[in-house]
Amino acid sequence: MLTARAHARVGLLGNPSDLYGGRGLGFAVRELEARVTLRDAAQISIDSAHLRAAWTTLGIDGAARPCSTEANSNIPFQAGLSGSSALLIAALRAWNDWFDLRLSRTRIAELAWRTENEVLGIRAGPLDRLVQSHEGLAAMDFRAPFDEASVERLDPTLLPPLLLAWHGQVGTSSGDVHAPIYARFESGDQRVRSVMEALADNALTGRAALEARDHAEFLACVDRNFDLRSAIFDIAPADRALIELGRSLGAAAKFPGSGGAVLFAVRDETHRTTLEAACRALGHTTLAPTVALPTPRLRAVFLAAGFATRLYPITLHKAKPLLEVDGVPMMTRVLRQVERAECAVDGVVVANGRFHADFVTWEHDAQARFPLSIVNDGAMTNDSRLGAVRDLILALEQAPQRDDLDGYLVLACDNLFEFDLARLAKRFAQSGRGQLVVREVPTPVPGGKYSEVLLDERGTRVTRLREKPASPESNLSAIAVYLLPRELPTLVREYLTSSGNPDAPGHLIAWLSERTELEATRLDGKWADIGSAEDLARASG
Repeated sequence: MLTARAHARVGLLGNPSDLYGGRGLGFAVRELEARVTLRDAAQISIDSAHLRAAWTTLGIDGAARPCSTEANSNIPFQAGLSGSSALLIAALRAWNDWFDLRLSRTRIAELAWRTENEVLGIRAGPLDRLVQSHEGLAAMDFRAPFDEASVERLDPTLLPPLLLAWHGQVGTSSGDVHAPIYARFESGDQRVRSVMEALADNALTGRAALEARDHAEFLACVDRNFDLRSAIFDIAPADRALIELGRSLGAAAKFPGSGGAVLFAVRDETHRTTLEAACRALGHTTLAPTVALPTPRLRAVFLAAGFATRLYPITLHKAKPLLEVDGVPMMTRVLRQVERAECAVDGVVVANGRFHADFVTWEHDAQARFPLSIVNDGAMTNDSRLGAVRDLILALEQAPQRDDLDGYLVLACDNLFEFDLARLAKRFAQSGRGQLVVREVPTPVPGGKYSEVLLDERGTRVTRLREKPASPESNLSAIAVYLLPRELPTLVREYLTSSGNPDAPGHLIAWLSERTELEATRLDGKWADIGSAEDLARASG
């Protein structure tokens, strides 16, 4: 049996410009979800016409592993929270895992969108499906909505307090709401076109306000979104009454979808409590929504191809990562750390030619909880080594191809650490930014020995990273544990093409810090870099 879920969505800003090549912000609502369960069966069986349409769009032969498909949901019907597309996303996710299709989040969103527009004949935009498939708080560019770069993740902690309320009167289906306006747009109606451009611009303004933590400006953007919408769409009396109730109490208000529910943005928790009481006094259902974060799908990359000449003669006949600490190979210790985080869907180990066979044996004995590939970089001596960054790109290019990865967890296997990697995965799920683990180096910090990390005033965003500077200005140093975004293969190729240092991964991370945003979490447990026989002896003690 397999169960997959998809959440209700809130169109936060920009909707409905998603139908018109605009921009938008949205988030998935953790408390409201659709669930689709698959079970082994004699033949493919799907319990609703809605989901059969998605199966048609998916277009696969399920005979190799037939299953029954059952669905249920707690998302209010026709309340503008996208319950119907949640069912499609949940079903596509379930089939994706059941048949090991390895479809990306964006591809699943596109299939749901095609199901509604092409099979069911419903005029629907991409916002709902992208938010529900990517989850979290997302910023979207709808000019090319199903390009992988069309969705950026934002940190949900930037949001002000929010409240959802719905009145229970069944609204008009979203397809029927949008169809006449879309027809006007297609015919060149300048009023519709100007409103859609303004909605997209407002989404950009609102994003900037969020990132600047300017809640007053963000609330103004929420109100502006509804006012623009109401300039060209008819607003049902029950919907308008709910909007006006919130505004009379000082809240910003808009539709999260096409009507039936209203989203309020407020100043603080006290303000939300007051508004919620007023809504409930009139018989409205309310929910203080929280953002449903995605579970990242990561590939773990284990860098284990060095020759460890400083440990000679110990490492003349055994790879350093396979040396034992208290009876357990260091490689196994690192693997178990990754397994405990429950975020890796597979892994790839890069070994040199001399010890490749030993790693193959190790892989058999280690019994990893996820599939592992062992890549041979061909080097037989230290002088012929590729270097850690060339080994990294080898791993990225030779590992089994899949489109459903959100990022890469890159680890040097001669580092022993006590740190919950699930914390990195959670931060990555929130913000979409690359993640580092940093430790405090005893002061005064010697020059030319450690990587150096400088953080912003909040202590999370990396503002500068240098590899072993001669005159360090910070006592924070990154350990060789990096969680990097799905664009990593392209970035590493660009780095190597620009003559980047191929040996030490710290040089790559410093280069990346100038091109992509990185965050850092402080190490709160033990750490050891096994560089000498003395280090190995201390770790075993």
